[in-house]
Amino acid sequence: MTARRTLTALLTAAVAFGGTVLLGAPAAQADSLGTLAAAPATGSDVSPMALKTSGTCPDPADYLIVSVTGAGFPAAGQNVVGNSPVSIYPSAGSGYEVPLTETMRDYANTAGFKTLQGRYEFTVTCRRAFGSDTYGDFKGSIWFTSNTAYQSTAPAVATTASLTMSPAGSSVQGSAVTFTAKITPSTAPGSVRFYDGTSPYGPPVTVTNGSAKLTSTALAAGTHSLKAQFTPANPANHIASSSAAVPYTVKLRPPTVTTAPKITGTVRVGSTVTCSVKFSGATTVRHQWLRDGTAISGATGATRVLGAADRAHKLSCRPSGVNSGGTTTATSPAVTVATGPALRATTAPAISGTAKVGSKLTAKAGTWTPAAQSYSYVWKRDGKAISGATKSTYTAVKADKGHKLSLTVTAGRAGFANGSATSKSVTVS
Repeated sequence: MTARRTLTALLTAAVAFGGTVLLGAPAAQADSLGTLAAAPATGSDVSPMALKTSGTCPDPADYLIVSVTGAGFPAAGQNVVGNSPVSIYPSAGSGYEVPLTETMRDYANTAGFKTLQGRYEFTVTCRRAFGSDTYGDFKGSIWFTSNTAYQSTAPAVATTASLTMSPAGSSVQGSAVTFTAKITPSTAPGSVRFYDGTSPYGPPVTVTNGSAKLTSTALAAGTHSLKAQFTPANPANHIASSSAAVPYTVKLRPPTVTTAPKITGTVRVGSTVTCSVKFSGATTVRHQWLRDGTAISGATGATRVLGAADRAHKLSCRPSGVNSGGTTTATSPAVTVATGPALRATTAPAISGTAKVGSKLTAKAGTWTPAAQSYSYVWKRDGKAISGATKSTYTAVKADKGHKLSLTVTAGRAGFANGSATSKSVTVS
């Protein structure tokens, strides 16, 4: 009965002072004795609340006082239970159950503010009835998740995730690309999973000091939408978050030469040669032929028929492999173009006219491959050249009578060796 009367007197005194008991506040902070737990664990701003200590006050402390700190209350704390003998509180396991004299809304009104928010820490201080000596504290907290509702566990902390890429914006296929996720707060433990669109990219990466990195060379050519997703180690403590999508382009790697260029075929005038080369990754292969290192106008095919202008010059080819990522160019070794083969008669030369003394004979040059551009003539008597008889016509003389006349034609073409052929003979009468 005595304990109850004492508790009633203290509660009445608390009300008389507007819910704030100022009696005997401790002069100094003492050592921690343990923890406090709010009962009930969840409630509202106008619901009754008690604090359960994890232990009892040590000798010679036989009184306690309770204060609260947090948003709206004085920095030094506001008393919510005045200096009271520990004997009036019912046992709560190994400690005490200390009812608050008013509600949190009442205490907020007394302190002069309206919005209850965030964490509020209660301190039960063990002391004597008089004097300033204290003998240790029990501490515990509640969190207001709105102006009217509290809980006895810390709410999960919101996090933010951001993603940067290096190199920024774009890269070349096959080159190293680094994903860097920044997590705020930096103390939030957990892991980051990177995504390419909706598909995971790479394994989860542990967050260290607020950062997670992944370096890869396997990002495919094309456009991408990349993001980082943070998963907290303990969802009760932190909230998962995702970064904004980061657009990224991987350019196709320029073609690579897999077989070096070279000129194949017979390198002489009149022959067709080929610029032989192999590229990896090329969508188009372009060619340029060079003469003595200078580009030949219009010579842009994979093959080239060698002409007279090429004879005795250094010929090379310069192929280029092309794709959307760029152009790769290589040049073949140079080769010297040889003289073309001798012209060949496809129709033999012939002598036209009447083969008799005083008659004019005319040379028929015949046909040649490749086509001849010039001809020279040698008339012969019995197979021997007739002095001065080098024109396309010849008039038979007395010395020819009874002898055989023939004609040797030499055909010429620029870049080719000369070709020669002899007609059938005719007997002069």
